[in-house]
Amino acid sequence: MPLLENDVIFAYLNEYDKHHHIAERIFQKLKNGEIKVEISSVSLIEMELIYKSEKIEEKLLEHLAALAVLPNVNYIALTPDIAVTSVYLRQTSNLTFFDSHYAATALKIDRKIISFDKSYDSVPGLIRIHPETI
Repeated sequence: MPLLENDVIFAYLNEYDKHHHIAERIFQKLKNGEIKVEISSVSLIEMELIYKSEKIEEKLLEHLAALAVLPNVNYIALTPDIAVTSVYLRQTSNLTFFDSHYAATALKIDRKIISFDKSYDSVPGLIRIHPETI
């Protein structure tokens, strides 16, 4: 199963995001059982940090609850080997902290990541699935 990156999750949760309709279609396919995805546990940490920094924590519980009940989603825990790969990717591929974790997680599971972010295109061995193609 491919890894669903947080940019798609945030697009789904924010109706004003320019990619909301694409993300909404993906989440509908998850609900209908048409697709299955993996989500990194690091995604939840990034969500908490972003909501806190943007002072929108009042929405956090609602949004986490929406993710918690999603069918056809498997959460992948951060492991030492994913963390090591993440550091390596930050040093060699110029990825951000969270992007390096998502890339490392995707490389560990099936080498596929669903994301709008083109920075994943430069990671050797990683296949970025364009969300609009799902």
